Amino acid sequence: MATVKSISDQFYQSYCAALASLQLQGPSSIVVALGGGADSQSVLDLTLRYRQQHPQHHYLAIHLDHYFHPDSPQWAQFLREYCQRSSIDYIVEPLDVPLSNRQSKEAQGRDARYQRLTELTDDNAVILLGQHLSDQTETFLLQLKRGSGPKGLASMAAVAPFSGRRRLCRPLLGHSKDEIYQYANARQLQWVEDDTNLDTRIERNFLRHEIVPELRARWPQFEQTVARSARLCGEQQQLLESLLESDLQLRLDENGLDSSAFDNLSSVHQAALLRLFIQRQGAAMPSEAVLSQMLQQMQGGKVQVRWSQWQLRSHRDRVQVLPLFADLSQFSLAWDGAEALQLPDGLGELTASGTQEVMVDADTQLQVRLLRHSDDFQRRPGGTLHKAHRLLKKQGIAEWQRQRWPVVTDGHQLLWVPLLGINHQIECAQGAQRGIYPNWVRASVAGVTN
Repeated sequence: MATVKSISDQFYQSYCAALASLQLQGPSSIVVALGGGADSQSVLDLTLRYRQQHPQHHYLAIHLDHYFHPDSPQWAQFLREYCQRSSIDYIVEPLDVPLSNRQSKEAQGRDARYQRLTELTDDNAVILLGQHLSDQTETFLLQLKRGSGPKGLASMAAVAPFSGRRRLCRPLLGHSKDEIYQYANARQLQWVEDDTNLDTRIERNFLRHEIVPELRARWPQFEQTVARSARLCGEQQQLLESLLESDLQLRLDENGLDSSAFDNLSSVHQAALLRLFIQRQGAAMPSEAVLSQMLQQMQGGKVQVRWSQWQLRSHRDRVQVLPLFADLSQFSLAWDGAEALQLPDGLGELTASGTQEVMVDADTQLQVRLLRHSDDFQRRPGGTLHKAHRLLKKQGIAEWQRQRWPVVTDGHQLLWVPLLGINHQIECAQGAQRGIYPNWVRASVAGVTN
């Protein structure tokens, strides 16, 4: 049986090896993602030990409380006091997680935590997670149950790229949960136990308490062999992606992925390229059935497929991965024509910094809404009336962009349309007038590129 000292030394050696693999250049930001359990508390303890030998780095602990458990306020206070006693900078804050039916509560909580971690950390931060060998086994079995390929079966990497230049690091991935408890007890650490982890209605808990113990009893090295399989799947996936990268770049331009360049490829090659393209956009990976639907629509020339929080859309043989858009059909805002107006759902903002003066009656109440199919537009005084959306289509504006195109109106008719300019259908009265200079500062996240 391992001694207290040997357990402590083994953990610290594996922790140092994980940090060494990152090849940190100069002072770096090392962040511990705290949950309060024995695993993340062990990572924090190892980090405090590491700090004694490497004081040049900046160390930070972050706990995000999404209130999924009634005791979570007490856990948050426990971690505040723990960090204060440990003299480490920390952030403990509540996290609002809007729940929907698209994902499990646990998955939505994880996504929200990762998003907030991105916002709270430096661009080159190393974020340390407490996931371990037993977590890896559960993740592998869940992916297997879902029918995943090599990418899914690779499960969790010891080091993985995150947002920007950030990296996720899992220094305990080679240790089982039982070994972590041994380390935590040997170091006389304090932690909290989440009783929801005992609820076997949750798939991961079912595996943890009902299935994996049976497999481990039959095959004592089961978790280690699963970890090896996950690593081999990861290596195969990494090789595949490196071989596909040049193929993908040949079919990419500033407007998206060229679907017409898929015609001479096998179906397997097409699917692999499309998966890599979606992955490079930072989107969730679609199911095999959804991916097949995408490829079928790409052959037809018009693509509109939704999955998770994402959508694949096409325009002129180019496909783009976009976030799902909010329903803005009833969107309307008053505007004074002077101050910048923030538009909803990542559409950017409307400012008064344009170069084209639009003359309106002094008492005109300006309204900003989205373009409608019925909106008429006159490009020059006395000219022919056109549908504004058709003029934008001729300018190369994609359908989904035209559906989210803000316009300035007097409450009834168009006054100004981005890219088209002044609607000369409108005439001012003989009274006092004022000039406005609208300009749309667009946002690519809205599916509209600058």
